[in-house]
Amino acid sequence: MSLYQDSRSAKRYLSHRHEEMLFKESGNSPEVVGERGVRTLRRGRELPEGFSWRQKRRGAGILFTIHRPNGETSWSFRPDAPDPEKPGRKYEQPCKAYGGPGNVLDVHPSLRHLIDDMSVPVMFVEGIKKADAITSAARAAGVKVLVVAITGVWNWLSEGEPIPDMLDIPVSGRRTIVCFDSDMLRNANVQEAAGRLSEHLISRGALTWITYLHDGPDGSKVGADDFFVAGGTFSELKMLMRRYDPDDFVVVRLSRDERLQLALEDLELRFWEIEWKGMGGHSARDVALKLIEAARRHGKIVDDGIQVKKAWGPLAIEAKVSSRTLGKAIARLEEWGFLYRDNEGRKPDKTGAFVLRASVKYYGGDRRPADQVTKPLQTSHEGTLHLRAPRLRWSRPKFTPKRGVVEGTRRVRQGMKLESRDRIVRLGKVRGAILDVLDVAGGSTTLQELAEALHRKRARDIRRRNLPMLEEAGILAVEDDVVTLADNWLEVLEVQRELGKEVEADELAAVRHRLKSRAFHNRHKVKADEAPVEDEMRAHRDGYAERRRRAIEEIIARLFQERPEFRGRRAGQITCAIARYIGQDFPRGQDGYPKDAEVEEILSGVAA
Repeated sequence: MSLYQDSRSAKRYLSHRHEEMLFKESGNSPEVVGERGVRTLRRGRELPEGFSWRQKRRGAGILFTIHRPNGETSWSFRPDAPDPEKPGRKYEQPCKAYGGPGNVLDVHPSLRHLIDDMSVPVMFVEGIKKADAITSAARAAGVKVLVVAITGVWNWLSEGEPIPDMLDIPVSGRRTIVCFDSDMLRNANVQEAAGRLSEHLISRGALTWITYLHDGPDGSKVGADDFFVAGGTFSELKMLMRRYDPDDFVVVRLSRDERLQLALEDLELRFWEIEWKGMGGHSARDVALKLIEAARRHGKIVDDGIQVKKAWGPLAIEAKVSSRTLGKAIARLEEWGFLYRDNEGRKPDKTGAFVLRASVKYYGGDRRPADQVTKPLQTSHEGTLHLRAPRLRWSRPKFTPKRGVVEGTRRVRQGMKLESRDRIVRLGKVRGAILDVLDVAGGSTTLQELAEALHRKRARDIRRRNLPMLEEAGILAVEDDVVTLADNWLEVLEVQRELGKEVEADELAAVRHRLKSRAFHNRHKVKADEAPVEDEMRAHRDGYAERRRRAIEEIIARLFQERPEFRGRRAGQITCAIARYIGQDFPRGQDGYPKDAEVEEILSGVAA
């Protein structure tokens, strides 16, 4: 164990293993480490206040001092042994329940004077070691840069909002840089976090760049510290930066991976070659399209295609289908050999994966006639499925609820009658496919070419069944045998979506998914109701008859108050009328809804 002095002249100790990890494996200079304040802990009980017993039981490790932008300090602890329950949790922060500050940012103490210097760029990086590696490299190169460490790619947020430390760093009119690990190009979570952080900085007036690090020779991810250890310099790191553009995530990763380009090209050709039939087929078409788009953004090449991690909820929202329809669509795509599910070894709380079957055996070979519609865009990295039209929803059928009868009897059910729904006419997914073909074809094509691209035998069926509604809406025009999109077709299409209440349906689906997601992630925080003791259960059973009678009396009184014409009517009529007033807390027991005899007994008592 070696002794060194930090910036406050306090003696600190680092074990030889931790020295090797910081100085050799992460490229941190001893001066930068000493100024920060880092020390080895031989046992968990040496942790300062704010750490829980669970964290202290993780044993020995290395403790980093975190220097917040507001001048306060905190801690970050890296245990030597992995967490047996969550191996991916490498770092521990002080618990909020024990007075910890929650998510915080770190600025090395030697850089604090640069926080308000708007001429100095700000670089956001994940992890203390990587931040100190950049600080060490910048100091060696004589470059001024304010390096801000985030303890995790999403830890600049708390409950969906930027943490106070983010607002302590002025960025308006300032150059900012996001530098995450190289797996940003294939990890959907890291990619989304980088995009969200960039958009937040831009919304505050910053000029934002993204650093696109290369993977290692063996395909492993590379962080800023790995980059410098491998011999990279700060000037070379600057050459990997690009002005933030969401489309660059796709452009950069495709420019670096020819196999991925070929696999995506094969998927796109298969997409156009498949004959999507009926409502089920066109629903599967939109699901396949969204999976291909996800593969382009963050898919990973495997032996028989591209692996895509995609949660069902967001996939259903993007494809504009229900969860039930999504399940059927996935089953169809599996049956057709388009994909298979790859969930081996997946943990219950992790996102599932699909493998889109693709081949890379050809490159630029002959195209069949059905493939010619994609030819103008085949040389673009963005792919031929960079479609501008939003996915459309099917029309909503009219719904007239019926109570029906109790099974095996002629008795009408007395439950609450559902509200009826009117029919909503929408453009639908078949017309959406037509717009996709026209979009890819450059905005204009003949009826025959349109029919061939959609695998229809008779072009006149498209002309007679599908095009009139698009013509009436002003989305396209048909002259002789040529179909042409209007100049403002996207704006007109959005108006039609609003008229068909599709925008409202999208918002409702997003809200429902958000509530379900929140409930799932908070499932461990919800405490189960305490089981009643035997005396409470006995008292509840003994008082059932009285509670039921009292509830029926209250419902009858409410009925007579709101609808006085029911006074004096027969018990059976009143029994049917009070069904709509029965709530979830009504004591049904084994008797179910109120019976005629119960109502008649209560009415007789009132009359007496």
